[in-house]
Amino acid sequence: MSSAPRVALVSGFWGQNIGNAFFNVGGHWILRQIFGEDNVAFIQDQPGYRTFHKQETGNPHNDIELLRFLDVDYIVMQGPLMTVSLEKLWRPTLEALTARGTKIILLGAAFFKYTEAEFTAVKAFLAEFKPAVISTRDSRSYEVLKSWETDIPLYDGMDSAFFVPKAYKPFDFAVDRYLALNFDRFPEPDIKLASTRDTAATHAFEHRGKWWNLHVPKLQDYLSHKGKAVAYLGHLLDRRKLPTEVDGLMVMRPEHRVNPHMTRKIYQHPNAVASDEPWTYFNIYANSEFVLADRVHACVAALAYGREAMLFTPSPRQALFARVGATDIRARPVRLDMDWLEQERMDEVAWLKDKLS
Repeated sequence: MSSAPRVALVSGFWGQNIGNAFFNVGGHWILRQIFGEDNVAFIQDQPGYRTFHKQETGNPHNDIELLRFLDVDYIVMQGPLMTVSLEKLWRPTLEALTARGTKIILLGAAFFKYTEAEFTAVKAFLAEFKPAVISTRDSRSYEVLKSWETDIPLYDGMDSAFFVPKAYKPFDFAVDRYLALNFDRFPEPDIKLASTRDTAATHAFEHRGKWWNLHVPKLQDYLSHKGKAVAYLGHLLDRRKLPTEVDGLMVMRPEHRVNPHMTRKIYQHPNAVASDEPWTYFNIYANSEFVLADRVHACVAALAYGREAMLFTPSPRQALFARVGATDIRARPVRLDMDWLEQERMDEVAWLKDKLS
């Protein structure tokens, strides 16, 4: 009888983007269904992914590239890693691992910007380092990979963060109702309630018989489109007194980036929450009335736990919402059919089991 496989799930950089933890935790649950409870473990991500590092240059000079020394059967990579930096960040590691027989799994994988440059780079890379399977997190990535007509087993899957409720049961809060507002890169809008839609509002939607007219401050919005560093300057220049309650809902303001720890930005407005672990955020989003956020995974977590969410970002990574039918998520708060979502989870696990067992 052969020994049980050993599976390394690449994870990390939770502090600089806690959303990474969301799909890491969900992916860990998926893999345990396939390979067994005791055969899957987290391992560090490549250090070249750190904030403000030029990923196209590869991992930092003098980094030991620890992953290449792993003695495992599978290495699992997740998220929007299919981009032009794949070659520089991963070649030495995967050359060493595949030479010893380690197989590659891309789970909940996607392109980063969906450009021709990415497609060219990734197609060449996958031809050389052929994964055992690829499960995508959005249909746009799936269709591109499918058009290449490779013999790699391919599944039109979901972002692994949609599996988080299978792995973590949240605590309840002794708060009647609250709203989660998560704005990191882009400015939190001013919320004005009215009986009619304000045509001057940047965004507007109806909720519980009232129109929520959202006005994005122009200066902060302008600066937020100039890059992360400039966007953070815009936050520091934001002197508004933002509310602690809207329409009878207490406001919570979770922050997804705590490393580097920019205290003035994180705690600039009232009712702020920040943590370097994901469980805090799962509790917040799972219990919220609904979520308004410019962070993709804040919305994913809310939807996964059966809550409403609305997204405020032009990022191409929002493509993952179309896969679960949340096509209107940038126009209004949306909610998923939870029975349908559970069936989709089980279908994906069944497909992976069939291909990997």
